[in-house]
Amino acid sequence: MKTGWKGSLAAVLSVHNATKFNGTTASAATRDKRSDVLFAGFEELRSLGFRLEDVRSFRGAHMKALGQHWEKNGMSPSTLQGRISIFRLFSAWIGKEGMIEASWKYVESPVSVQRTSINRVDKSWTTKGVDIMQKIAEVGEIDERVAMALQLQAAFALRAKEAYMLRPHLADQGSVLAISRGAKNGRPRTLKIETEFQRETLEEAKALVGGTTESIGDPHLTLAQVKTRYYIVLRQAGITRKNGITSHGLRHQVANDQYEQLTGCASPVRGGVNSNAQLDHLARMNIAEDLGHSREDITTRYLGR
Repeated sequence: MKTGWKGSLAAVLSVHNATKFNGTTASAATRDKRSDVLFAGFEELRSLGFRLEDVRSFRGAHMKALGQHWEKNGMSPSTLQGRISIFRLFSAWIGKEGMIEASWKYVESPVSVQRTSINRVDKSWTTKGVDIMQKIAEVGEIDERVAMALQLQAAFALRAKEAYMLRPHLADQGSVLAISRGAKNGRPRTLKIETEFQRETLEEAKALVGGTTESIGDPHLTLAQVKTRYYIVLRQAGITRKNGITSHGLRHQVANDQYEQLTGCASPVRGGVNSNAQLDHLARMNIAEDLGHSREDITTRYLGR
């Protein structure tokens, strides 16, 4: 019985998609991403004139056709590499391990798959012409807890998860804010409470949640539901990549503002030129720690170089 390419792909996925390359169990998000990329890729191959009836017939020529197609459509280097990696794994699933070589071999220009961590565009909200507190007030009309999470990000450069998981009564330790819940890689840190805006924001957060152990996220929702609600509200308020602003942009805002305060000049991504290498280094180390990182070079993602 012929099943066509969709049936043959589903069969391959049913056998292999549940595990990672190292044999451990793959998360639902990983499985979904692989499936989406593979189904979309084979659909694109058909539109390019490659009508494979069985996906096990996939070859290097097909990968090159897809890679160049994605390249011409302006796909970012990280996304392009990610898709090729999934097809590389797929090739191993169908008994053709090693068939898909280095990513640059499947595009016209190697630059198309060269990732860079250096930020070249300031993603701060004010650079986009956004009044931060006015936009947060708009969010508050929809959901005051999501608005408070944003205000905490604007005050302390928190990650979104750190903000909506924060228990403000417990985190407030007088002169510092203790961050542990939601911290990336479980790496706790303390942030100095130095400005009136930071103290006022923290007091507002404590007043909002009421209970001493309550977090910013709605206590009637699971963590997954809190996260979903958070991004739904942001989209309703127009805080989207499409509109040029994201909540992560508030971390960029704080980082770049702090660089200027510490060095006396604008950050490189804002057009500044700091000739004092030692001062630049010290500022970057300070900012990296506040952002929850330990490496100075991570700041290039926020400040440029």
